[in-house]
Formats: sequence, structure tokens, C-alpha cells
Amino acid sequence: METRALRYFQTVAEFGSYSRAAEYLRISQPAVSRQIKSLEAELGSALFVRHGHGVALTEPGRILFERSQTALRQLEQAKAELKGSERGPSGVIALALPPAAGHYLAPAVVARFGAEFPNVFLKILGGFSGHIHEWLVRGQVDLACLHDPLPQRGFAITPLVAEEVFLVGKRGSAALARPRAGIADLAQLPLILPSRPNASRRLVDGWIAEKGVSLEVKLEVDDQSLIRALVQAGIGFSLLTRGAIEEDLERGEIDAVPFRPRAYWRLALVTPAERERNPLRAACARAIRLAARELVRSGAWPGKLLDRGEGVATRSR
Repeated sequence: METRALRYFQTVAEFGSYSRAAEYLRISQPAVSRQIKSLEAELGSALFVRHGHGVALTEPGRILFERSQTALRQLEQAKAELKGSERGPSGVIALALPPAAGHYLAPAVVARFGAEFPNVFLKILGGFSGHIHEWLVRGQVDLACLHDPLPQRGFAITPLVAEEVFLVGKRGSAALARPRAGIADLAQLPLILPSRPNASRRLVDGWIAEKGVSLEVKLEVDDQSLIRALVQAGIGFSLLTRGAIEEDLERGEIDAVPFRPRAYWRLALVTPAERERNPLRAACARAIRLAARELVRSGAWPGKLLDRGEGVATRSR
């Protein structure tokens, strides 16, 4: 099984189209098709099924997609380490962050980690916690920050920061005229929330279950930038952290009020609890923890600091 064929396969799967994959790879579409056909012949299974808008993975294709991602990442890591062995530690580290937390963390982590390991390529992915969890379990990322991650065997969890959550809506909305909002107030509003099993949606469901109220979820949207755009347009209201709305508040595009009592989403660092220690992964985790502490203590990142020392992370068994 050729590495090139696997890379072409991964690209087609990600784009859902032979033509778009060929354009991205800067090769001809027939060349991509030949490599995929070669893979299918070798495996004895169809990897894609065509539909009106492109292609979708078959069940064998899905299995190969998940398994080959980890294998290709390990090959990239080995290649980088071998090339850079004479110039100090090198390799590739993939880190996943929720967009709002990444607003604060990403620049600080890149600066700190890059200064210590200039030959290591740091790849940062952004997404909702539900998507990030899948990437972590599949081995697509080395470590990640998640909101309220559930304990899971084989992963270590280190609490970082409790980020305050605000009720947000279009500027001038009557529902936000009061200085504080209660959880029960959400029942009166058309809400725009991420779909289950996203961590923030799970927390909202928990809050309303305690109060015995039901919500009017107008839209489910799994993209934070789209949620903000819909809120700005007055389509509905949402619950977001300060990092997600800071620029919108500065431009006067939205209003935001805190809850009474104050509500928080707890951000944690999640890493694979491997038997063999990965020095680069450990160094990146250390950079994340130090950056979070400095940002919160300086007031640059509004929130409550949960990680106060270099203690041992909680392990899920």
C-alpha cells in the first residue's frame, strides 16, 4: 500500500470530491482516480460511493480513513524527526482548541512553544468540543483543550480555566435590558445552540434539567462564527464565553449579560495517557498550562484559574 495513494485517498475523503481533491493536490483528476482504483483493487472493497454532489465514504472507506490518518501522521512525525535530528528536537505536534479559548491560548502557546522548539512544526485545529473529542480519540491530534470533558479510559485530564458564560443577543435587544439573566429566562427566548453531543449543549441541558424548564431551540448550528452572525442579525440568542464575543462587543454589534448565579464552562487539557512518554507532547502540554496561568493571572483572559501548579494530571482509567 503506497503512502501516496493513502494521501490522495485522505484528500478525496476530506473534500468529498475527486475534482476538488485534484485541484488541491495540483494534479490531474485521472491521476487521483488511478490511485484510488489501485487502493480499491488491493483491498478488494469500494472506498467511495458517488452521489449528486460528489462522493461519500463507504463503510470500508470509513475504516481506512480513520486508520490511515494515524499512520500518516506517524510517518510525518518520523520524517521530521530524522531530518531535524542534527538541529535539535523536531517533529510535528497537532493541537486542537475551541475557537473562543483559542482566541487567548493560541498566540501565547505558539510564542512559548516556538521559542523553546523552533524546529517543531505546530499544527493547530479549531472546532467545537464534540468534534475535537473525535479527533483526539482517532489520533488525529496529539493533545486538545475541551470544555468539561467526560472521563475516558486512556486519557489524562488537567483542568485549566473556568470561562464565564454570557447570554448574548443583537444590540438593543429588550431581553438583555436587565443587568443579569437567570437560567429560567432562557425558556422565554429563541435560542441558537450547537447540537448534541457538544459539551456546551450538554451543560445547557444540565442547567435547565435542574430548573425544570424547557427551551425553544430555534436553530442548531455547529459553527461559532455562524452562531455569532445569526445573533448579530437578530435571529435569536445564544450562550457564549467572553473570548467568543469580545470583538463583537467592541464593535457594538451585540449585547451580553452575565447569569445570576454566574455560570461557567470549564476548559481542560486532555492528553493520551501513554505508557511511553512523548517529550514533545509533554512540552506542548506544559506550554499550554503555563500560558493559561499567565493569561488568567494577568487579567488578559477573563476567567477563574483551575490549574495552579505542575501537579499530576487526573487520569481516567
